[in-house]
Amino acid sequence: MKSSMYFLMAVLLTLGIFGCESVKHADETGGDADTDTDTDTDTDTDTDADSDSDSDSDSDADGDGGDTVCDEQDFEIEITPVRLVFLLDKSGSMSTTPMQQAKDAINNILGIWAGQQIEFGFDYYPSDTYCAVHTAIPVSPAAGTETGITTMLNGISSGGNTPTEEAMLNYLNFGYATSFPESGVESYLVVVTDGSPNCISGDTASFSATTASLLANQIKTIAVGFNYTSASLNAVAAAGGMPAPYNVPIQVTDSTTMQNAFNDIAQVVITCIFDVQSPDATADPDNVNFYFDGVVVPYNDGCGGSGEGWQWVDAAHTQVEFCPVSCDEIKDGDPPDISAAWGCPTVVE
Repeated sequence: MKSSMYFLMAVLLTLGIFGCESVKHADETGGDADTDTDTDTDTDTDTDADSDSDSDSDSDADGDGGDTVCDEQDFEIEITPVRLVFLLDKSGSMSTTPMQQAKDAINNILGIWAGQQIEFGFDYYPSDTYCAVHTAIPVSPAAGTETGITTMLNGISSGGNTPTEEAMLNYLNFGYATSFPESGVESYLVVVTDGSPNCISGDTASFSATTASLLANQIKTIAVGFNYTSASLNAVAAAGGMPAPYNVPIQVTDSTTMQNAFNDIAQVVITCIFDVQSPDATADPDNVNFYFDGVVVPYNDGCGGSGEGWQWVDAAHTQVEFCPVSCDEIKDGDPPDISAAWGCPTVVE
């Protein structure tokens, strides 16, 4: 996938709203064959004396009066962001090679997705050389955080114990991480660890309950095991709200496998949901069409059948989602040029 793939979508896209109107061809000057130039001055009252006021609104058999064009107005559409926080274990067992490989993998994925749909945040544990955790997230997820995360990441060193659950519990505290979670925005916590918790963490049931609480708080959790798996990490993955194969820990062994894992995660979490910034909500939702490279994408309520098309996300018609097959066209390779026409009947699959 090209690194610029989502640049097109992370910025506002200018589309077209169209309203249809009748127009006349240049050769239609009202000059039918019956131009009727008789100027008889008789004042008789016969109404057949050229009551033919044909100004060419006629529906002639040639149909030349029924053509339409569209008056273009601009409106904006913006892809909905996804927020993802890396929660990195920096305990003593991550010293030297494991820590450097983790840094390389995170920096790599930040470079690939910089300025695109994913808004990254960063957190690590412990926050000292023992079992402490932060009282506020070091880098809250937002647009443009990549450089700040890299600077912080490159400056930390391994040491201390492994308070994994304590670090996760922070995300149940309102205000720990700004805008994470936020209503209407997908939020993901990626836990990267290489060892079993050894502070005051609970048992497997406790990990499962904590992760389930995060999910109830609109945060999905993904577990990444660096040369490591355990019952507690399995419990996190199983309760994290992710589909297979992300409902079990992702096993990584070096920077390359970790980079591949992060890229796979990015592909899963990015969406094809767009916010319609305008026109006004009074615009007719039954008269809109979307196009990929000028080819109409049909409306497909429920995204069944071929899996192609698009559908409204909400009853207020403020968000549009492209169905899985059409979404793949956006994710894979060069993304298509996305455009729209508002004002003509919707093409339905």
